Amino acid sequence: MSAPGAEDAVSQPPKQGRDPWLRFALTFGALALLSEVVYYGVALESEIFQRYLETLAQISGAILRPFTDGIQVRGTLITGSLFTVEIARGCDAYRICALLAAAMLAFPAPWRDKGVGLVLGLLWLNGLNFVRICGLYFIGGLYYSEFQRAHVIYFPIFLIAMTVGAWIVWVRWVTRERLGVGSAAA
Repeated sequence: MSAPGAEDAVSQPPKQGRDPWLRFALTFGALALLSEVVYYGVALESEIFQRYLETLAQISGAILRPFTDGIQVRGTLITGSLFTVEIARGCDAYRICALLAAAMLAFPAPWRDKGVGLVLGLLWLNGLNFVRICGLYFIGGLYYSEFQRAHVIYFPIFLIAMTVGAWIVWVRWVTRERLGVGSAAA
């Protein structure tokens, strides 16, 4: 037996005007599309992007030096005693960072929380991208037969999972008060 008027409450949508999930999905889609247009239409062919890739190579080389001999960086090439890797288009963390940023910016949360999430999330994903680059150097040098699979399948899946995971952790953090997380049970 249900309470009087319960059927009416279930059958009528909330009176918020717009569906917040639809707004989120449309905003996220628009921002993600815009990031792809910027990436393919502007960034890839720019001198700034080339310097960015060279900077990624320099940082990756600096990370690798304590762990292996003979690391040299020339442009976007990292050469060492084990292997040579090139930081090419797609080796940057731009696209996963852009997707995370689009999801955070589209989500209905305070701007301060979005800012904190963006800073920490982008640092996290860029750090993981350096793990990927250095990992590929060692996989190429020590397990060459697995290099292509790691480069094209394993690491991309890992980075996508970490991007989604970062967004989920952030959403749980920004909705903690709305969901009553952390409040004492009565």
